[in-house]
Amino acid sequence: MAQSIFNRKTQKFIRVLPQAVVVYVLLAALVITMLGPYLYIFSSSFKETYTLISIPPRLFPEQFVWDNYTYILRELPFSLWFFNTILVAVLVTVGTVFIDALAAYAFAKKEFWARDFLFGLMLATIMIPGALLLIPAFLITNELGLLNSYGGLIIPALANVLGVFLLRQFMQTIPEELEHAARIDGCSDFGVFWRIILPLSAPALATLSIVVFTSQWNNLVWPLVVLNDKDLYTLPLGLALLRSEFQVNYGITSAAAFLSVVPLIIVFIFLQRYFLEGLTVGAVKG
Repeated sequence: MAQSIFNRKTQKFIRVLPQAVVVYVLLAALVITMLGPYLYIFSSSFKETYTLISIPPRLFPEQFVWDNYTYILRELPFSLWFFNTILVAVLVTVGTVFIDALAAYAFAKKEFWARDFLFGLMLATIMIPGALLLIPAFLITNELGLLNSYGGLIIPALANVLGVFLLRQFMQTIPEELEHAARIDGCSDFGVFWRIILPLSAPALATLSIVVFTSQWNNLVWPLVVLNDKDLYTLPLGLALLRSEFQVNYGITSAAAFLSVVPLIIVFIFLQRYFLEGLTVGAVKG
């Protein structure tokens, strides 16, 4: 009997083994493809420029050169660019998540005139190209006196239509009985939102936070439009500056690019569980 069970399991394993091998090989290739650019930038940050442009290219440095990082931290205002980017990305992320959550709560849980029409109209704005909005946004920012300031970087970026859509889809999955119970206990509308809806929407909020933070961290076009003061430059502008005003040094550029990616990796590592949960659960109800 035991021998028969063992034989059946062995035969099943032999049948499944080729499929498993193919799946793992494809997954390994995908991982290498995704991590390859990061590993190459990390390796290039320890190389001299002549090594980077040599033929054939060398994947690993023959000798680790730390001068690239020393130059960035001592000769360039990298810490200032880093601070500006952190400040803008964090404030925009917090503001956008809060505003989007308020709007999503209204569209998901409140009944008011033309609610679905207004929600559809808001979604329709996604079809407007972002480049088309640059001039109106610049003119409004100029009229408000926000050019060349942190306010000019932060305020126009607050709120996100896709964020409202994501949070609304998630909030619709929250049982209404929880809201009714909270109101019986004396919670106001904002109390229900703050104490019930927001905590239960943590996965969707984390997903939106990662998306907004990454978008702002890599944003180049809008800071390039509204900034003239180099003390307000963000990392993308600083990296562009390395290729325009300074002599191009690919080792230094690679080191700066790698340092600029590290915070994004850290944020995703800490929030990846909520990110994946938010993507799956938020897509249940359409």
